Amino acid sequence: MKKSSMILAYLLVSMLALVANANELQSPHNQPWNSQKPWLIPQDTNTALNQPDHYAWQLFVALNWPANTDKCKADKNSQLGEPGSTVWEVWQSREETFLDGAARPLSWKKGCLAGGFDTLPTGDYTVFADESIRFNRIAYRYIRQHKLYSLDEQERLARSGITDLKFPLGSVTAKAHWVRIDEIDKPRYHWKEVTRDGVTHLYGMSGFHIVSKDSPTWFWATFEHIDNERRWPQIYPEAFSGWLTPSVDHAACSETSPSCNEYPRGYGLSGTKWENYRLRGTQTQWTNNRGVPTTLANSQLESFMDLETSSCITCHALAVKGEQGPSKPISFLLEQTNIHGKKLGYVGPPQTELFLDGNGETIPYLGLDYVWALRKAKREQQ
Repeated sequence: MKKSSMILAYLLVSMLALVANANELQSPHNQPWNSQKPWLIPQDTNTALNQPDHYAWQLFVALNWPANTDKCKADKNSQLGEPGSTVWEVWQSREETFLDGAARPLSWKKGCLAGGFDTLPTGDYTVFADESIRFNRIAYRYIRQHKLYSLDEQERLARSGITDLKFPLGSVTAKAHWVRIDEIDKPRYHWKEVTRDGVTHLYGMSGFHIVSKDSPTWFWATFEHIDNERRWPQIYPEAFSGWLTPSVDHAACSETSPSCNEYPRGYGLSGTKWENYRLRGTQTQWTNNRGVPTTLANSQLESFMDLETSSCITCHALAVKGEQGPSKPISFLLEQTNIHGKKLGYVGPPQTELFLDGNGETIPYLGLDYVWALRKAKREQQ
């Protein structure tokens, strides 16, 4: 009886905290795109759902606006395309969020003052460790306030009966991949330099993924540099698949030819390095109006799998944590492979049986609200 009461009390406190903080963080948002102030990050569910490709470019411009590194936000006195760190690059990184021993990460302000963390490739450009993943202030505060950087806390939430986390509207995560470039490539790339063992290496951003909480299933958009189509697949065939699936961009292209592989006018991209990036597609729902599962793939970020069965929504819907055990209890890949030996992914609404045990009973998972990065949470020190 005493144990049941303790569990109930923990459940009530946890649920009240989740709801209260979510409401607190959601209230200032619902901010449509402002073409006069393009550095302001929009949170506009209407545009996200009804004009997703335009919304993708609006987010792209705002997130890649030059940053005021002292304040970790956009420098409104700068112009799009100027060298230096961009807005998303001064957000809190995965490495600064999930610390050894599940130590509490720094506050947003202190994290900003600490100077940030760069994740750039060290090898063949194919490992997940080479990804740059960052959280905006809203998402980071939610993780920090609810101690989601701790695997033990995630398990405590699962045991208490909470079925799903609920990140606030306006939460955004950004993920980038990089490739080693030459000095002559600098004008065409967003680039970074890193010095290792006294040697300076030059990297260009080749893939960019935006995930924004604008609806219960989030908003998904992926971009690639134009060199990903042919140049890099010839040099790094294991890391770059090439554009095996067509781009879809109704903001840059006509309604009848959405695969034109152009950049849209009216967003200030012309004449900047950003005109060399293309929207490969967006995703907002499980299926189209004919019941066909939707897909979305980045030829570098998802080069390890079959691109035709890559669905961001479906994959991330499988982000759960059990009452104990591994941080990724459900694989997002099938054992089936395509003719090239790459595993297929799940598409469409997630299959119910993935969440059942061997007896057909529902496993008490905690849904991580599509945020796979939470699997990087650490164990608390004993």
